[in-house]
Amino acid sequence: MAIITAGSRERGAAGGRGTAVPRSLRAHLAHLDADQACLQRARQLLQQGRELSATEPRDAFELAHRAALRGAGVLVTRANRERRRPLPLNVWRALERIGGSAAERSAELTELVAERERLDRDPAAQPDPVLLERHLEQTARHLEQVADLLLEELPGPLTALAG
Repeated sequence: MAIITAGSRERGAAGGRGTAVPRSLRAHLAHLDADQACLQRARQLLQQGRELSATEPRDAFELAHRAALRGAGVLVTRANRERRRPLPLNVWRALERIGGSAAERSAELTELVAERERLDRDPAAQPDPVLLERHLEQTARHLEQVADLLLEELPGPLTALAG
């Protein structure tokens, strides 16, 4: 049976590498990695939507919408980490509850959500080209805002590495 001393506790906390990384920082970085991965997937979906916008507008609209959902999901997930009671499962309602620019994003998507619902009801329908272009543009802008938010919330020393 091993005897735990103050020195061994310190070495254990440092993981045997000589420098300790606070648990809260490790958790923060793990969350950041997960958020970045989700954001990257949203960007990929958006890019696929852009590529299909001229030839397959229906698929392009769906991909843009899924990208928007993932981008909003990053914000909702981050907000839920700091809350006792989770936000609603409907991401657009959750954005409303977060408030501020998230609520504004939810409001600007109202017409686009209605368009997606129309497309879901009628498999032969094509999206309005103006709404498709708006969805692609607004989603791209929103994903950049989410990326900026993730960088803003990095701990000080890490911000210098990211820039």
